Amino acid sequence: MAQDIYTAEATSSRGSVRIDGRGDLAYPVGEPGGDGTADPLNPERLYAAALATCLHQSLTIAATSLDVEPGESVVTAEVTLTARGDGGYELRAVVRVHLPGASTDSLYDAVTREALRLCPLVGSRIAVILDREFQHHSGPADPGQN
Repeated sequence: MAQDIYTAEATSSRGSVRIDGRGDLAYPVGEPGGDGTADPLNPERLYAAALATCLHQSLTIAATSLDVEPGESVVTAEVTLTARGDGGYELRAVVRVHLPGASTDSLYDAVTREALRLCPLVGSRIAVILDREFQHHSGPADPGQN
């Protein structure tokens, strides 16, 4: 049976997101512009940051387990929002991994393959459960109210 390790929470409303319920940490968010530009934060940039960070942590674990020095490794994630023909959207991610501690292509491949396997943001379906607690609430959602 799976064991929960960590839970984070974020609440988005009217152009901002609050992370982990810290009212003093509200970040402005916007939509990507049609010309390819974007406001400081948007879901795609947040996902790119999460993916790069998660994959880098997984890379460090994988490298260490395979006796490769993770050292000055770097992971870059590029996330693209794409419009589907059915009116929906999808994300495409390209990652670049710099792993100077891997002395051969086969070591690099082994470490990156294991990192991709370990990272929960890569290749796994994420269960999204709708909590209908605020379904009929007339004002802005306030997690402190019942």
